Parts: sequence; C-alpha cells; structure tokens
Amino acid sequence: MFDQDSWRARIAEQMHKFTRNPQQEIQISGTSSVLGYLAVRTLEPFLHAFQREPVAAVLTLAEMVQGPGADIIVRRAGRIRFQLSTLIERELRSQAELRSAVEQLIVGLNVIHLARQRLNSSRDEWLRVTLLAELDGYPPTELEQLRRLLHDPGWQSRYETIRSLRQREGIYTAADLVLLHDGLNDSAAHVRAAAARMLGLFASTPPALLVKALTRVALYDCDLETRYAAARTLGLLGDRIASPQLIDHLSLCLSDADPFVRSAAALALGQLGELAGTREIVGKLTDLIGDRDPYAREAAARAIGRLGVAAATTSVINALLRAMEDEDANVHDAAIDAVTRLRKVKATLPLTVSKANETMPV
Repeated sequence: MFDQDSWRARIAEQMHKFTRNPQQEIQISGTSSVLGYLAVRTLEPFLHAFQREPVAAVLTLAEMVQGPGADIIVRRAGRIRFQLSTLIERELRSQAELRSAVEQLIVGLNVIHLARQRLNSSRDEWLRVTLLAELDGYPPTELEQLRRLLHDPGWQSRYETIRSLRQREGIYTAADLVLLHDGLNDSAAHVRAAAARMLGLFASTPPALLVKALTRVALYDCDLETRYAAARTLGLLGDRIASPQLIDHLSLCLSDADPFVRSAAALALGQLGELAGTREIVGKLTDLIGDRDPYAREAAARAIGRLGVAAATTSVINALLRAMEDEDANVHDAAIDAVTRLRKVKATLPLTVSKANETMPV
C-alpha cells in the first residue's frame, strides 16, 4: 500500500542515477533546473500510485500537504503524469500554490537529503549553490523552508562534533555510538568520512548495526575519500568484526554487476588482510584481476598482495605477473607491489608449508 515510507523509498531509488552524474541526469529527465528535477522525482511516485491506488495516494498526500496546492496536484494528476517533465517548471513558475505544495513535499519526504546523501563533497556543494541560485528567481517570501535547509551550515557543526570524539581516546558512550551511526548516514561526505575514521579508534567491539552501516559506506559511498576511510576502519577493527558473514558478504560483492561495488569490495578485503585470506576470496580476487574495469583490476591486485600466506602461491603470482603487462599504469604498479609482497611472504614459509599451500584444493 502506498504510504510515506514507500513514497520516500521510490524517490531514493530514482536518485541513484542522479548521484552518479547529476547534470546529465537532469538533462535526461527533460528538465533544465535542479528544482524542476527534484519536483519531478518527488511527484512521480505519487502520480504512479494515483493510477493504481488513488485513495491511498490522496490520503498520503493529505498527510503532508493540504490546501490549494494539493488540490492542483490531485486535479491534474491524471493529465500531467506523462508530461510532468515538460510542464513542471512552467507550472512552478506560474502557480505560487503549487510551489508551496511541492516545497512541503520535498521537505517532508527528505528529498534534499536523499539527493545529497551519496554525492561527493564537490557535487554536494554544486547542488546546494545551484539550487540556491534558482530559488533566488522566486519571491523571497516563498520557498523559505528550502532556503533554510540549504543555508543550514549543519554539516560543519556535525563534522566538528564527530571529530571531537578523538579526545575520548576510543572510549565511547552509547550516545557517541549513536552519533557515529548518524554520521555514517549523513548527507555530507565529510561527515561520513569523519564518522568512519572515529569509529576506527573505538577500543571495543562495535555493535552489529554500526558494522553494517560502516560496510555499506565502504561498498556503496560515491565519495572516494569516504569509501577509503570506511574500508580502512574495517581493517583497523579487524578481528573484532571479521565474521564469516561479513567475509561472505564482501565475497559476493566481488561478483556484483556494478564495477564500482566490485572495486570497493576488493578494497575492503585488502584492508582486512590475512583475516580475509580464504581460498575462495583468493580465487575470486585472482579472477577479478582480469575484470574489464581497470579500477576493479587495480583494487584486486592490491588486495591480493595483502592476503598473506593464502595468496602466496605460484598460480596467483603468475596471474599478477600477467597483470604487470596491463596497459593501465595503476594496475601495472599494483601488480608489481603485490608480487613483491607475496614473494617476501613465500620466502619466509617452510618448504613443506609452501608445497601444501600450492596443492590445497580451492
């Protein structure tokens, strides 16, 4: 049944492409402004639900917006569904009531947060500045909630609050852990990265919910700095969190359809090092060296070099030697580094252990 949660979830799904290339996605959508794009993405789930569950759709809308603007949306829902992208900007500019209703929906459904959540810091700032400039084209007494939301310097204060946890020297209270969890889900990349780093200083074993949030950031965050900070923290927490379930999850992600996720999973496994050194992981990372995506190939090579004894086999080293001929310079360098590491490991192994390692079935 259509409700606010399902409405918000559908908006979040639609925002996935936006976070990869915001400006291109705005053009593809048929709009020419950030506000128009956000309005389209906000209204689309309602218009779709209105065709299937009109009563539930209208009741859900009424929970958040009432008045002339909501009436306009309901009256025109059937007609504008397939023309929304071409009509929305003109309608917003000409009808103050509709502007007010759309603003309430954008704020009430946390659309700005959903849009900014996975943007890296530069794109996040682009979104904020561009949208503020667009809002300047409307009367200053209108769209005040959006203006306040965008002018909110909250991420800086949240960033400093999280960084101040360094003074605790890893002894965190329950409230501190809640703060870190919220930080990992923050819309600002700087805050997410800071939360990941501070979690890495935790002197005890973090709750499963925090580990889950940290893993999600390490795998899916679109900001490289944030993703690396989360992966590094997975490594720092190491034996306290390296459960079979976590290793299996990262192993599955090595086969993900998205090369972005494959490379992130390899990065995380590399940070876990020998704790992730199972034969299955070694085999999958070795296969990933031949991936079509150069970032995945590089991440796989670097990860293999950190897995220790399990990866110090002739077949793995031979695969890395072939990777040294890769046309991508970063893959080449990663393969050289991995071969150097594994040869050092192999040289320290007793002969019997080395032979057993070569013949052990995968």
